[in-house]
Parts: sequence; structure tokens; C-alpha cells
Amino acid sequence: MGKIGYLAFGFKVSFDSKSTSFATLTFFLFRLNDPPNKIDDNWQVLAFHENVAGLTKFHGLDQIEVINKNFEFDTLNLAGSIEASPTDNLKLFVDGIYTDQERRQDSSRIQASGVSSVADVNVPDTFETVNFGSLGGVNLGSIQAALTGVLEPNIADDDDDPNLRFSSDTGARLTESTLFRVGGEYEFGRLSVRAEASRTSSDTTTPQIDATLNFINPNPLSLTPFLAGNGSNDNPVPFLYDLTGGSLAFGINFDSPFAPTVADLTDLSGQNVVLDAVTVSNNRTENRERAARLDFTYDAEGAISFLSSIDFGYRFNNSESEFTRLRSTFSTGNLDNSPFGTEFASLLALGPDNFDDADGRDLAFRNFVVVDPNQVENDFNGVFNTLQAALDGTVGGMNAIANGGRLLSDLDPNDAGNIAASFSVDETTHAFYGQANFDFGAVRGNVGLRYVDTEVDSVGNQVANGAVTQVVTTGSYNELLPRVNLVADLTDDLALRASWTEDLRRPDFNSLSTSISFPTGPNNAVTIGNPALSPETVTSFDASLSWYFAPSSVISIGVFHKERTNLFQTLTEAAVEDANGFRDITAPCEGGGIFNPIPDRNVLSDVPGNGLCVPINTTVNDTGETTQTGIEIAFQYDLSQFEDTLGFASGFGIIANYTYQDFGGGDIEDTSDADSRGTAILEASSGLTGPFTAVRGLLDFSPHAYNVTLYYEKYGISARARYTWRDDFRTLDTAAGASLGSTIGFPVVTEARGQLNASITYDLTDNITVGVEGVNLIKSDITQSCINSGSLLCFQGLPDRRVTFGATLRL
Repeated sequence: MGKIGYLAFGFKVSFDSKSTSFATLTFFLFRLNDPPNKIDDNWQVLAFHENVAGLTKFHGLDQIEVINKNFEFDTLNLAGSIEASPTDNLKLFVDGIYTDQERRQDSSRIQASGVSSVADVNVPDTFETVNFGSLGGVNLGSIQAALTGVLEPNIADDDDDPNLRFSSDTGARLTESTLFRVGGEYEFGRLSVRAEASRTSSDTTTPQIDATLNFINPNPLSLTPFLAGNGSNDNPVPFLYDLTGGSLAFGINFDSPFAPTVADLTDLSGQNVVLDAVTVSNNRTENRERAARLDFTYDAEGAISFLSSIDFGYRFNNSESEFTRLRSTFSTGNLDNSPFGTEFASLLALGPDNFDDADGRDLAFRNFVVVDPNQVENDFNGVFNTLQAALDGTVGGMNAIANGGRLLSDLDPNDAGNIAASFSVDETTHAFYGQANFDFGAVRGNVGLRYVDTEVDSVGNQVANGAVTQVVTTGSYNELLPRVNLVADLTDDLALRASWTEDLRRPDFNSLSTSISFPTGPNNAVTIGNPALSPETVTSFDASLSWYFAPSSVISIGVFHKERTNLFQTLTEAAVEDANGFRDITAPCEGGGIFNPIPDRNVLSDVPGNGLCVPINTTVNDTGETTQTGIEIAFQYDLSQFEDTLGFASGFGIIANYTYQDFGGGDIEDTSDADSRGTAILEASSGLTGPFTAVRGLLDFSPHAYNVTLYYEKYGISARARYTWRDDFRTLDTAAGASLGSTIGFPVVTEARGQLNASITYDLTDNITVGVEGVNLIKSDITQSCINSGSLLCFQGLPDRRVTFGATLRL
């Protein structure tokens, strides 16, 4: 069993099951000369400064969040194989593999929300200068960003902000996988035949309950206006932040007269919290694959002068993936819909107090309550029923029942939203291939050709006016893929290798889906699949020169050039915001984006409620050709040749690799634009007038990377220590999953990072091996910057190290 703890800091975001464990906190405070009247965003935290009649004012600071995500893994693998040789020229085999994996999630989030409402009276204590660098050839200049300060309530200005929320994200990913394979080999004369058939299945369920509690501060200064009643389900809490030293930290300002006590924050009776939001899900994914192949090899040695052998064959593959969504969600800002924790106090537990463990920080959240993750794990239905019953007892809940519904509905597979988000994809491929292997003494290699024919059926559902319509989209493509590989032995210890190949990269099934799933966040984009996607095709040219200067040792230098067509690109259609930072709250979103009925509008509309226009992400094929050119240097050396003199030490060795690459070409110039908040910031820093636009270019691309591995192999011991380093790169995959609206409108830059992993195994007997593996042993941080490397720190991730133990039994 392995356990991950990851403390990260960044913009307020939502997470899904694909996220690595993280905790996240962010906010940025900027000093501007002429801020707009309204610069608010419930995902990003920005403060704008102006000097009017000697008064210092701040606008736009809205939300801060810290998230601590933990995952635990339990994996059981069983594998077996039976082989038989009835005759000298016939071999038969049967293979089977069974895997049962459980990934348990126990994560918590702490949010300081609505601080923009009192930003006018909260001037940061200290600032630092942040240089944004250039964008599309335009110098963006620098700006003052806050380092330290407090966020104090001001009842006269706003009687319920800033407020405090506690959230728990608890669930699991339960996967059972099986593989069954049968086949055989038969030889007669120069011809050998190999046939095999296999069937693979994988079933995954993801039970999950995410619950958010709003803290009701019992401090008399905060509680009095709450008791007077304004309909809101939160009230003021004071905060303290410190961004010095490249750290993003915040917590309760216990020196404030508005401060709650630790006892208030950790009261398990439920009287100090109300239920603000719940998402319950139990999605299911079923994958099936059937494959068969028939391969022939003709031994041409001596029969054809320059050929050593000829290979040819056929492969059939059918893959099916079916996703069924089962989800129910509820969120509110209204006290009439928010039961007090006393109605579900049996579910409450103390949250983790290790938010300061990542780097020893003094300022951190250590005192709060959440819905008990242990109860969610052990009694999923019981927790769901208790939360649902608490919501049913509210004024809004009783009204919903009277109208034939519920605030938190049952997990209904026939719910329109669940039907619309479910899909299936069926992909069938036929491949015919052949390869001639030749040997001219000092020169050897092969020439091959592969023909691949693919057909894809994507089945989704569209729901309109309560009617469900199944939508089936069919796509097909075929490719002819040649391959040439050459090896020339220039001397006994010097070899030249070269190759030219064409290959393809297929889109994943999610990218082909025609169904739509709506996230719960108002800034999270809706991903819409594209069944018409063609595979990426890659033509590669590689050449390398290798010098084998000692036994088991080599120095190699190589160059490569890749030409890609149909490169997958993510296009984003933004949801337009007006001068006040408000979104359209009605379908069909004529200004861009798609209507999402789920999220709380928060500060993105002056009309309270749920549902607004959000961005759209779609994967398309680049219509032009892109290139990737680079150089690789590799080195390997061990001391095995000195066994007689070094003994035990002769098991040591080293492997090192370095890669440099450059990217170019492409015709789709997908651009990113600064949003209204980002535009205000960049106008203030640069002195220019927006809009600010930049071509995204190739994302997730690092020009430099290297790794170094020290190893030991001797006496049944196999040990590895590997350090990997990657240069900075632009990405839409933010450390905390934030949207472009939270990053001033542009992809973030993940800064250069190195990581140390290590493992050691020992053969106790010929059949039993034990081992231990460590990941991220030096606890390397993950940092991401807005717009350019080294400019504004957007996110800070503080991943913990992970250590796993294992044993292998061979029968």
C-alpha cells in the first residue's frame, strides 16, 4: 500500500479523479493606478490599488484556497502462465492476469471567499515588484504585488464577508482488470507461424462524496448581523496572509477582534457550520478489448543472398469503452437551503492538522471540521442518506419536495444530466504488415510496411425538452506506414544507426465522445468531444553514433527530426464577460461558451442563483505540419569488468541522458486572450491599451531535459537512484486544475523541476523477491507562473515523498 500527501498552493479550482494529490492555495494582490469599477472573480484572487483623495482602495480580491489531497493505493496482482510442447516443433501457451486496484481519496479544502467585498479597507502591508516579461513581442512591464497583509471584516461595508468554508472530497476508484491470452507457435522447414488471441476487460467504479461546510463564526461581532438575517449562509472571518520567500500561506488572524477561537473552529456539535454544497457520484467505466494476430516468419538465410528473414502478418483489434455517469449535485448560498451541522453532527470529524507539514510553515490552517471520510468509505449510502435528509428538512428542501423534487436528488441513471454525460465508443482496427530483414556483414537492418484500417463509432445522448435522442457518429481512416532501420558497424566498437519511420497516435476515447458533462465550478470549461478526430501521424528521422568503449559501457550521440500532421490541439471558446465582469446567465450563450446549469454564479452575475455560460474546450487536428528537431546524448558505464579486483563494488554503474529539442510549424494559431481582470492588470503594468492576445504554440513542450541513474546489480540486489530534470513548459494542465479565467487568460508556465526516485529489490530465494520504492525523495516543489517563466507565481505545489513496499512470488 502506498500513500501520497501533497500540499500545493494556487488559484481556487475544482479537482477530478485524474488529478495527482495536491493541496492548493493562491492569491495575488496587485497595485494599479486606475482600476476598473468591477474586477471580481470567484476563482482568482486579485487586489487593485488606487489613490483617491488620499484614500487607498483595493478592488477585486475574492477567494483564497488551500487544498490537501491524499490518496491511498491497494493493488493485488495475480498472474499465471501454462506452456506445453506436444512436439518438438509445436509450442502452446495460456496466460492469465487478474488485477484488483483500489485508490482511496481523503482530501480537504479550506477556502476564504468573498474577500473582494472588504478589499477597500484591507491595504497590504508589503509589496514586491513582479515583471511580466513580454507577450507576443509586447513588453508587459512590471507591477507591485502584495506580500503580507490581513483581510479584516468590515460590517458596515459587508456583513457576511470574507467568509470561511471547509470542504471534504472523499471517494475511491475501484478497478478490476482481467487478461486472458491463448496461442501457439509451429515450425515447419524455414517457415514458422505464431497465432494468439486475447481478451481484456477493465471495470471501474468511482464512488465519491464531496461536501462543503460554511463556517458560522460565533464571535459576537460576526454573529450579530448574521442573526439579524440577510438570507446568506455565511458570515465574516478575519484572515492573515504571507507570500514572502516564494511561499503562499494564509490562515486565521487570531489577533483580530473578529477572530473565532480554536474551540469554535473544531466544535463537532455542528452548531458553527451549515451545509453549503454536496456532490455525490458513483460513475462506472467498462472497457473491453478483443485482439487476435497471425504472424509468419520465413528464414531466408542461405536461400536469398542478402536477406536473413522475412516477417509478415495480420492483427485484429476491437476496443469498446462505455462510460455511465451517476451523479447528483447541490449548491446554494441561501440559508433557507442550508441545514446546520447539528442536523448531521454524527458525520462530522476533525480535518487534518498537517497543512504545515510540507515545508514547516508557521502560518497554516490546522483547526477545522469536515464530513468524516472514514464514514464515507465505510457507509457511502448512509452518509448520502443523512445529508439528503438534512437538506429535506430545510425550508427550500420542503418546497422542493412539495414540487416533486429534492434539493439533492437520488442517484438516478435516468436523470437527464446523467444520460447526457454518458457515452460509448467502439473502435475496430485491421492491420497488415510485412518486414524484410537483411544482413550485408557490416551493414544490417530491415525494411517494413504496415497498413492500418480503423473504424470508430461514437455513441452519445442529447436531451432536449425531456426527450432523449441517441447520437451515433462514425469515423474511419486508413494509413500506410513504412519503416526502415539501418545499423552499420564502422569498427568493432563503433556503430552508426539510422532509421526512418512513419507511425500514428490515436485520440483517446474521451476526445471522441459526443456527450457532455458539466463541472460544478463557474470557471471550469466544458469539454466537448470531437468524433471526427483523425490520428496524429508522425514521420521520424533518427541517426546516432555509439562508441562501446568498455564492456557494458557506451557513449552515444544522436539527432532526430519528427514531422507531425493532424497534431491534436485544444481550442477554447471563452464565455464573454461584460464591463462589470458578469457572464450571460441564459442559454444559448450567443457571446460564446455553453450554458452550464449547475454552478453558483457567485460574483460572475448580479443575479443570484445557479447556471451561467462557461468556456468550451474542444480537441481538433492542426491543419498544418509541425516539426520537432533535437539532439540526444547518452552515457552508460559500469564496473563489472573489474570484478576480480573490486569484488562487491564491481556491481555499481551509471546511466545518463540529455535531450535538447526545438519545435516549429503548424497552421492552427489558437490564441489566448487576457480576460477583463487580466486586461486591467496588463494595462496597468505595460501602460498599453488592451486587448492582449498571444498564440499558444505547442503546449507541454520542454526544450531541455536530462536524467542521471546510479545503479547496483550484484548478489541478488538490484538498486536504482534516478534524478530527472525537465525545463519549464507552457501548459493548460495547471497544478490545481484552474481555468484560463484564473490565470489572467493564458496558459501557465510550469517551472523547471527535478525529482529524485529510488528503488531497491532483493532476491530472498529464486522465487521470492522483496523491494521498496521511493518517489520524490527530496520533496521537490511544483511551481507555476502566470504568462511567463519567473514572472507572477500562480501556483505552488508541495508534494510529499511516497514510499511503497512490495514482494513478488514466482511459482
